[in-house]
Amino acid sequence: MRRRSVNECLNIRTVLYKTPNVLLLEIKNTGSDTAFIVSEGLSMSVNDQNIPYRWDPYMTIPDGYDTLEGDIIGMYFPFESAGLEEAGIDLAAYVNENMQKYKNIILIGHSKAGVCLANMAKWLKRVTTMIFVSAPFLGTIITDTKRVRQKLTKTEYSIYWKYYNQHKVDLDIMPGSDFLRNANFSGVQKYVCINVISECIHMRTPVDIGCKYLNYRLGYRHGDGIVNVASQEFLSLIYPKVQKIYIDASHANSLIRYLSKDAKYIIQ
Repeated sequence: MRRRSVNECLNIRTVLYKTPNVLLLEIKNTGSDTAFIVSEGLSMSVNDQNIPYRWDPYMTIPDGYDTLEGDIIGMYFPFESAGLEEAGIDLAAYVNENMQKYKNIILIGHSKAGVCLANMAKWLKRVTTMIFVSAPFLGTIITDTKRVRQKLTKTEYSIYWKYYNQHKVDLDIMPGSDFLRNANFSGVQKYVCINVISECIHMRTPVDIGCKYLNYRLGYRHGDGIVNVASQEFLSLIYPKVQKIYIDASHANSLIRYLSKDAKYIIQ
């Protein structure tokens, strides 16, 4: 899968839908009766001319997800988003009102986007398949600056602070946040749902090494470097109908490894 820089590929024709809380881009249009909405849980804002002016560090946009056969829509959280609840309301409205032409709709959310999708399920009126990847349903301490400061060295914390901007959607996945305490995931019972749980076991890439080290520094016994396994498992524990799949992956590459369908990543 080729990935392009934000400036290289984004223009007014690729923006399908935008509100203060959610941004949808057309990644691939095949004319299929199947559509995928895929979110890596990243943030990006565009101006009135749909030109990006702010995005997460080192962010790229995929040219297409090779294993997904159908139309592909990428979802992002604008920096001005009021939170995961509001993003879910806006996304559900788009699916309910603008995707009637599709016979099949598959929603895939990585990290906080997975939590957003699970919470928005209660508003959906269309039969869908939902896939949650490395989703912190009980939150993740990486969003709690006070707890992270206690666990990292001064140098490590300075690096962390360069990348963590305390967006509202990130604060929503802080353990004990108002959003998590009030989230209602019961809508997932209406659909086919898969909960992909990642744990960094084998270090195959430099990213894996970094996440494995962060796993240790944050004090996770089992985790993917950002989210511990217990937080990811929570949805399947309260709603056993949600299927569980365990993969050997760090948080940074769990979505790509799951979509690759490579059996070597599946934990038996």
